[in-house]
Amino acid sequence: MEDKTFSQFHHPTDPDFPFRDLAITDEDVQDLLTREGIKFGSFDSAKSGLWLLEREAPTPKEKTITDSVPYQQGEYDFSMLDNQRYFEVRTLTYKFIVFDGDYRYRSGAEHEIKRKLIPQGYQSLTDTHMPGYVWRAKCSEVTVEDSADASTLTATVTFTAYPYAITENEEGADIWDDVNFDHWIFQPVKFTVSGEQEVNVRNIGSRFVECAFDLSGAVTLKSDVLGTVELNKDNYKSTQIVLDIGDNKIKLSGNGTITFKFKREEMI
Repeated sequence: MEDKTFSQFHHPTDPDFPFRDLAITDEDVQDLLTREGIKFGSFDSAKSGLWLLEREAPTPKEKTITDSVPYQQGEYDFSMLDNQRYFEVRTLTYKFIVFDGDYRYRSGAEHEIKRKLIPQGYQSLTDTHMPGYVWRAKCSEVTVEDSADASTLTATVTFTAYPYAITENEEGADIWDDVNFDHWIFQPVKFTVSGEQEVNVRNIGSRFVECAFDLSGAVTLKSDVLGTVELNKDNYKSTQIVLDIGDNKIKLSGNGTITFKFKREEMI
């Protein structure tokens, strides 16, 4: 039987047998690091050399108000106001690992994680697991475990966060890398008004959202929910409306250009 080399069995250019060079390079490592991780303020887990092992984002507990009546089955639940549920803050947990045989380096990594995370207040937390969304969060705890035998440092980072994830960009921006085709719509949010017209601004998020405006000219909004809202150059910056989940059909009149500015909130 003729001897065959490895390359004859698995040719690097054969699409059925993809070949990957196993040589260690800094470029490959950095590429792998940036695939999974978080950013919070000046902290970037990839640039800090942290490998993400686990993430946990359980749904938040509901704020419940109930009353039990004697001699009646079940109970009254008064937890929903304006047809929406209310939740406590949620806990996000990330576990990272650092590989290095030098204890001083591992100790320095521990100090750097705590130094960059703990002093910060509520701000945007981005997670590569959910591109296009951010958490409004603060770091509540950092615990570490050093292993001299394995030359590793394991860091568990816990965040306290607003219950809903928020889109990183305003509706209508449609940044291609952020588009999630399983849950996304492409819709106009900027309208040129000359006379009267009806528009439908859709909120496909998980809860009501506040909507601000950009405006040129003067435009009046009317709907059964909103009533009448008159916008002009003097008041549009200080005026907000609430968009319901789903369709928001609004009659526009006047002359000018109006942009609806809002970010969706999602229970994910």
